[in-house]
Amino acid sequence: MTVARSTSDFCHRLLLTDPGKDLFDGSLQGTVARVVFENRESGWAVVHFEADKEAGVTTVIGPLAPVFVGEYLELEGDWETDSRWGRQFRARSAVPAEPTSVEGTRRYLASGVVPGIGPELASRLVARFGQDTLRVLDDEAERLLRVRGIGAKRLAQIKEGWQAKSAERQGRVFLQGHGLGAALAQRVLRLWGDETITRVKRDPYSLIREVSGIGFRTADDLAQRLGIATDAPHRLAAGVLHSLQVAAGAGHCFLPAAELGAAATKLLQIEDPAALEDVVEDLVARRRLVMEPPAEGREAWRVWDRPLHAAECRVSQRLAELATTPTSTTPERVRRALEVVQERLHITLAPEQTSAVENALVRSLLVVTGGPGTGKTTLIRAVVACAERLDLTVALAAPTGRAAKRMEQATDHEARTLHRWLEYRFDTGFGRDADSPLEADLVVVDEMSMVDLNLMDALVAALKPQARLLLVGDADQLPPVGPGAVLRDLVRAEAVHAVRLQVIFRQAQESQIVYNAHRINSGEMPATTTEAGESSDFYLIEPDDAEHAADLVTRLVTRRLPDRFGVDPRHDVQVLAPMHRGRCGVSALNAMLQDALNPGAAAARPEAPELRAGDRVMQLRNDYDKEVFNGDIGHVLALDDGSVSVDFDGHLVGYRREDAGDLTLAYASTVHKSQGSEYPGVVVVLLPEHHIMLQRNLLYTALTRASKVAVLVASRKALGRAVRNASPAARNTALAERLGGCG
Repeated sequence: MTVARSTSDFCHRLLLTDPGKDLFDGSLQGTVARVVFENRESGWAVVHFEADKEAGVTTVIGPLAPVFVGEYLELEGDWETDSRWGRQFRARSAVPAEPTSVEGTRRYLASGVVPGIGPELASRLVARFGQDTLRVLDDEAERLLRVRGIGAKRLAQIKEGWQAKSAERQGRVFLQGHGLGAALAQRVLRLWGDETITRVKRDPYSLIREVSGIGFRTADDLAQRLGIATDAPHRLAAGVLHSLQVAAGAGHCFLPAAELGAAATKLLQIEDPAALEDVVEDLVARRRLVMEPPAEGREAWRVWDRPLHAAECRVSQRLAELATTPTSTTPERVRRALEVVQERLHITLAPEQTSAVENALVRSLLVVTGGPGTGKTTLIRAVVACAERLDLTVALAAPTGRAAKRMEQATDHEARTLHRWLEYRFDTGFGRDADSPLEADLVVVDEMSMVDLNLMDALVAALKPQARLLLVGDADQLPPVGPGAVLRDLVRAEAVHAVRLQVIFRQAQESQIVYNAHRINSGEMPATTTEAGESSDFYLIEPDDAEHAADLVTRLVTRRLPDRFGVDPRHDVQVLAPMHRGRCGVSALNAMLQDALNPGAAAARPEAPELRAGDRVMQLRNDYDKEVFNGDIGHVLALDDGSVSVDFDGHLVGYRREDAGDLTLAYASTVHKSQGSEYPGVVVVLLPEHHIMLQRNLLYTALTRASKVAVLVASRKALGRAVRNASPAARNTALAERLGGCG
């Protein structure tokens, strides 16, 4: 999501010609007159464009960003007539070029493209050199000293800027001329600079590893344009490595050899998987891959990307050490401390909780899992209070900022995200490790179901030798977005002491949210009627179709839940859906709820959604400079010429226009993005259009995000499919095996 530069003149468009006549046979050349909207992350832009051969201005949309006023572009695309915006040119590609007219040259230089040249100086340059201005900049820059306002210092600045711009232009022409979009080309140029052309020609598949947003298909298309053979060894190697990366994106730490061969064969579109055998052997020899032979109970070879294999081995080794490391704390000391703590906190622990508290402080490693209402938070409170009485320093951590904040509120003890504790920086990685460990005697991590293998690797590496580790979470929730299923593996591992809390406390027993969450987790349909009647905190509404569902969601969020439960629709109610696409996907629901809860000027166009003051927004990535993290929710305070000011629960953060893509509307969210969060009111939408994402742990996770009231807007068919479908949770991991098998 980004912020449009202006939307006031969207309805005022000057078109090039009669709607029935196509010009230029699918191509345009000319100058950008105005940038109406651009998203530098997605590459999408909307501009007003002055074509060379016609008077007037047309609207051009497409993958143009980054783009600037005065830039001369050669466009390929198609004319179309939009039902709302009329005739416009949809560009498929945009290649920058030097302007061909004197006026175009003046506007190009006046745009600020070259440091040291502004509008006035651009006019003087063109007045003196005319059509030769750009050639002078290229070949005879010393002649610029004859122009008023240019001295030796200014000349040096202009020469340096023009040379850099020329190299960038050559790189962009090369990349976009070989099929790369403008936004991706800009990312490559930022990374490799004037080495871009050389490096791409040498190995276009290196783009996959080094440039965010470039996958195998994009790099392969570019490679084919460069004439690289389809059976070239480095192409086959790139296909194998990318197949493993795709598997890691789906949560797998490895692939069986046969599955990897099938996936890579399909990706590479080759006929014989045997052609990959030599490639895999070479990658193993070059220490890019690891192959594990069959072992007892399995026949398949396993193929790993080496970093993931190393991470899992390190995690298993460190956890095995912790599991067998004694502490100096005796059970008697813990029991005495716990007696005092229960009285002070006015709590009475169940026997299984008492046992867990003792084990958390007597052992160096304990894993605790349990569903909603089983007292995990109370357990953490008791452990922290006991640890303080035993003079142990405690670090409380969670994968997300919202989970850390809940942890802090529950314990009255500082809590941080794992990334903050581990001092992560995007450019340098984790600052805490074995050489600079965390000082805490006891590290407690909540919401462990969200922790993937790589984050677990960083955590255990940063524990001091005698530290204790308590891991708490619900192993039945969605697994982490990244590779691995650490919590589930630890619950299954024989070498790790794990406690499963099963007693549902009386207060939780009265909640239909808790009751139905446990039913769903057991493979039963949620109860659709309840004796609780008017006091129920759970409701199931079956819509007729997607349009009816969308209308129900709007009415629930804007009127019915606020009127009935006193929740603030902008702050307290979260709509959850399985996926972004569809009539009741997150994108459509956000647009609908924005108009209902925060009406304003109509959005300029679907490709250029706008933020409005008062909007509820979500941060999409960790930003350690701003101290906002992936999944944090805030509210827009103000917008000023493209900049955005957002309030994240009292933490005010400013965004420049180019950074606003880190924000998205958050009236609705995917279930995955809601992990680690809790909301007073939750509305969950499940429809047949979501069929590829309908699974039990997704529904279970969604329902357990609600603390006060939950409403399922679900068709009977979609609900039944989700409850029955427990199979997608399986992941290829070996952590439990490395820790002594499965119990």
